[in-house]
Amino acid sequence: MYRQIDGVAMGSPLSVLFANFFMGTVEKGVFNCFEKPSIYARYIDDIIVKVDYKANLTNSKYVLPEISGLSFTIEFSQENNLPFLDILVQQGYSYFKTSVYTKPINPGLCLNGMSECPQRYKKLHHQGLHQKGPHSFQ
Repeated sequence: MYRQIDGVAMGSPLSVLFANFFMGTVEKGVFNCFEKPSIYARYIDDIIVKVDYKANLTNSKYVLPEISGLSFTIEFSQENNLPFLDILVQQGYSYFKTSVYTKPINPGLCLNGMSECPQRYKKLHHQGLHQKGPHSFQ
């Protein structure tokens, strides 16, 4: 038996509401200490920002735990590419381009033939098809 004494059960309709409210409060505290970045987007607790200097982001990473009590990680873009949620964000000189992102280790196949995955995807394994790159199939 499990007794939850803090927070809201995962999957509860209130979870998203409380998480959004909590993160909004955290944001307000952080933006009182630092200027809001030119690009700032958040989905629940996943945040993507564009800053002019890495030091600005690193400094805010130390303020976030003080305000929220949570731990945060930072992932910097590599060659102007950054995976965010299941999207690959590519930065050009004056634009952003997005595409579906899959991890390099993803074979693109269902792991279990008895899964609820549509049959058309299960057939990939039997036809001997393999992944050419991170976003396409042969």
